[in-house]
Amino acid sequence: MRILFAGTPLIAVPSLQAAASQFDVPAVLTNPDRPQGRHHTLVPSPVKEKAVGLGIDVLQPERLRGAVLEQVASYGCDVLICFAYGKIFGKKMLSLFPRGCYNIHPSLLPAYRGAAPIQYAILHGERQTGISIQQMSLGVDEGDLASVQLVGLDGSETTESLTQKVSDLAAGQLVSFLKDLEKGPVALRPQQGEPSYTAMLEKEQAPVDWTASAWSLHCKVRAFYPWPKAVAVYDDKQLAITGVHFPFEEEPCPEVIPGTVVKVDKEKGIGIACGDGLLYVDRLQLAGKKEMDFRAFVNGNPSIRNAVLR
Repeated sequence: MRILFAGTPLIAVPSLQAAASQFDVPAVLTNPDRPQGRHHTLVPSPVKEKAVGLGIDVLQPERLRGAVLEQVASYGCDVLICFAYGKIFGKKMLSLFPRGCYNIHPSLLPAYRGAAPIQYAILHGERQTGISIQQMSLGVDEGDLASVQLVGLDGSETTESLTQKVSDLAAGQLVSFLKDLEKGPVALRPQQGEPSYTAMLEKEQAPVDWTASAWSLHCKVRAFYPWPKAVAVYDDKQLAITGVHFPFEEEPCPEVIPGTVVKVDKEKGIGIACGDGLLYVDRLQLAGKKEMDFRAFVNGNPSIRNAVLR
């Protein structure tokens, strides 16, 4: 069974490697190299780097049409597997694969369709998410489900850590699915429930509203790490809140202005008043400085005690 793999970011790399280790993957689709850094150096996607290392042909079209479709068809692939490729496939592209086209999506569909399912599961304080392998359709993330894996959440996850976990789990799930598909048609079931949708996080969403609940801010800090990072203002400087104490425990605070630093707990971190209690922050980063734990931060910035963050 020949497989065309479409993907771009690091999350898709273990799935590509796993598929290529047990199946024939003659080519990958990935986004074109993009300029990065001060000198706008062209940088290949993580999927391209892995494909080159594995000796797999790399296709990087800006658009999926015309001669590109002919080039894809020339590989004679049976199946298309997509994981965070970043482009929408049209009817002509989907028709090139006799054994079907399948997308790996890191949520329990139809929940959190779209571009940021991992971030939104954390942001909304979910206790469970998952990985769905779905038959691709013309609608975004609307296809029938072929394989679903549950992933429990304990409230410590950041976007960084959950992305890594999902990346590793998806690779094994994909191999199991492909082995089933190789034997014959797989059972599909429609998505059930009310769909929800996500969009990429933006820097404009980063500022912290200290009048919100401590739990919602705990979730926000974790969802926004490592990018764009939840931010506040301290001493007229931007302060990124990059870590919060786990496990989260509800703790009331005195009647003070939200954003007030109420205490520094030697184990939990810097206790900051929120709309309904204290949020303990244990990692911070001042603009232009390195990220540090709360003990080092307090030692270097003693005025944080009793400060009012905005």
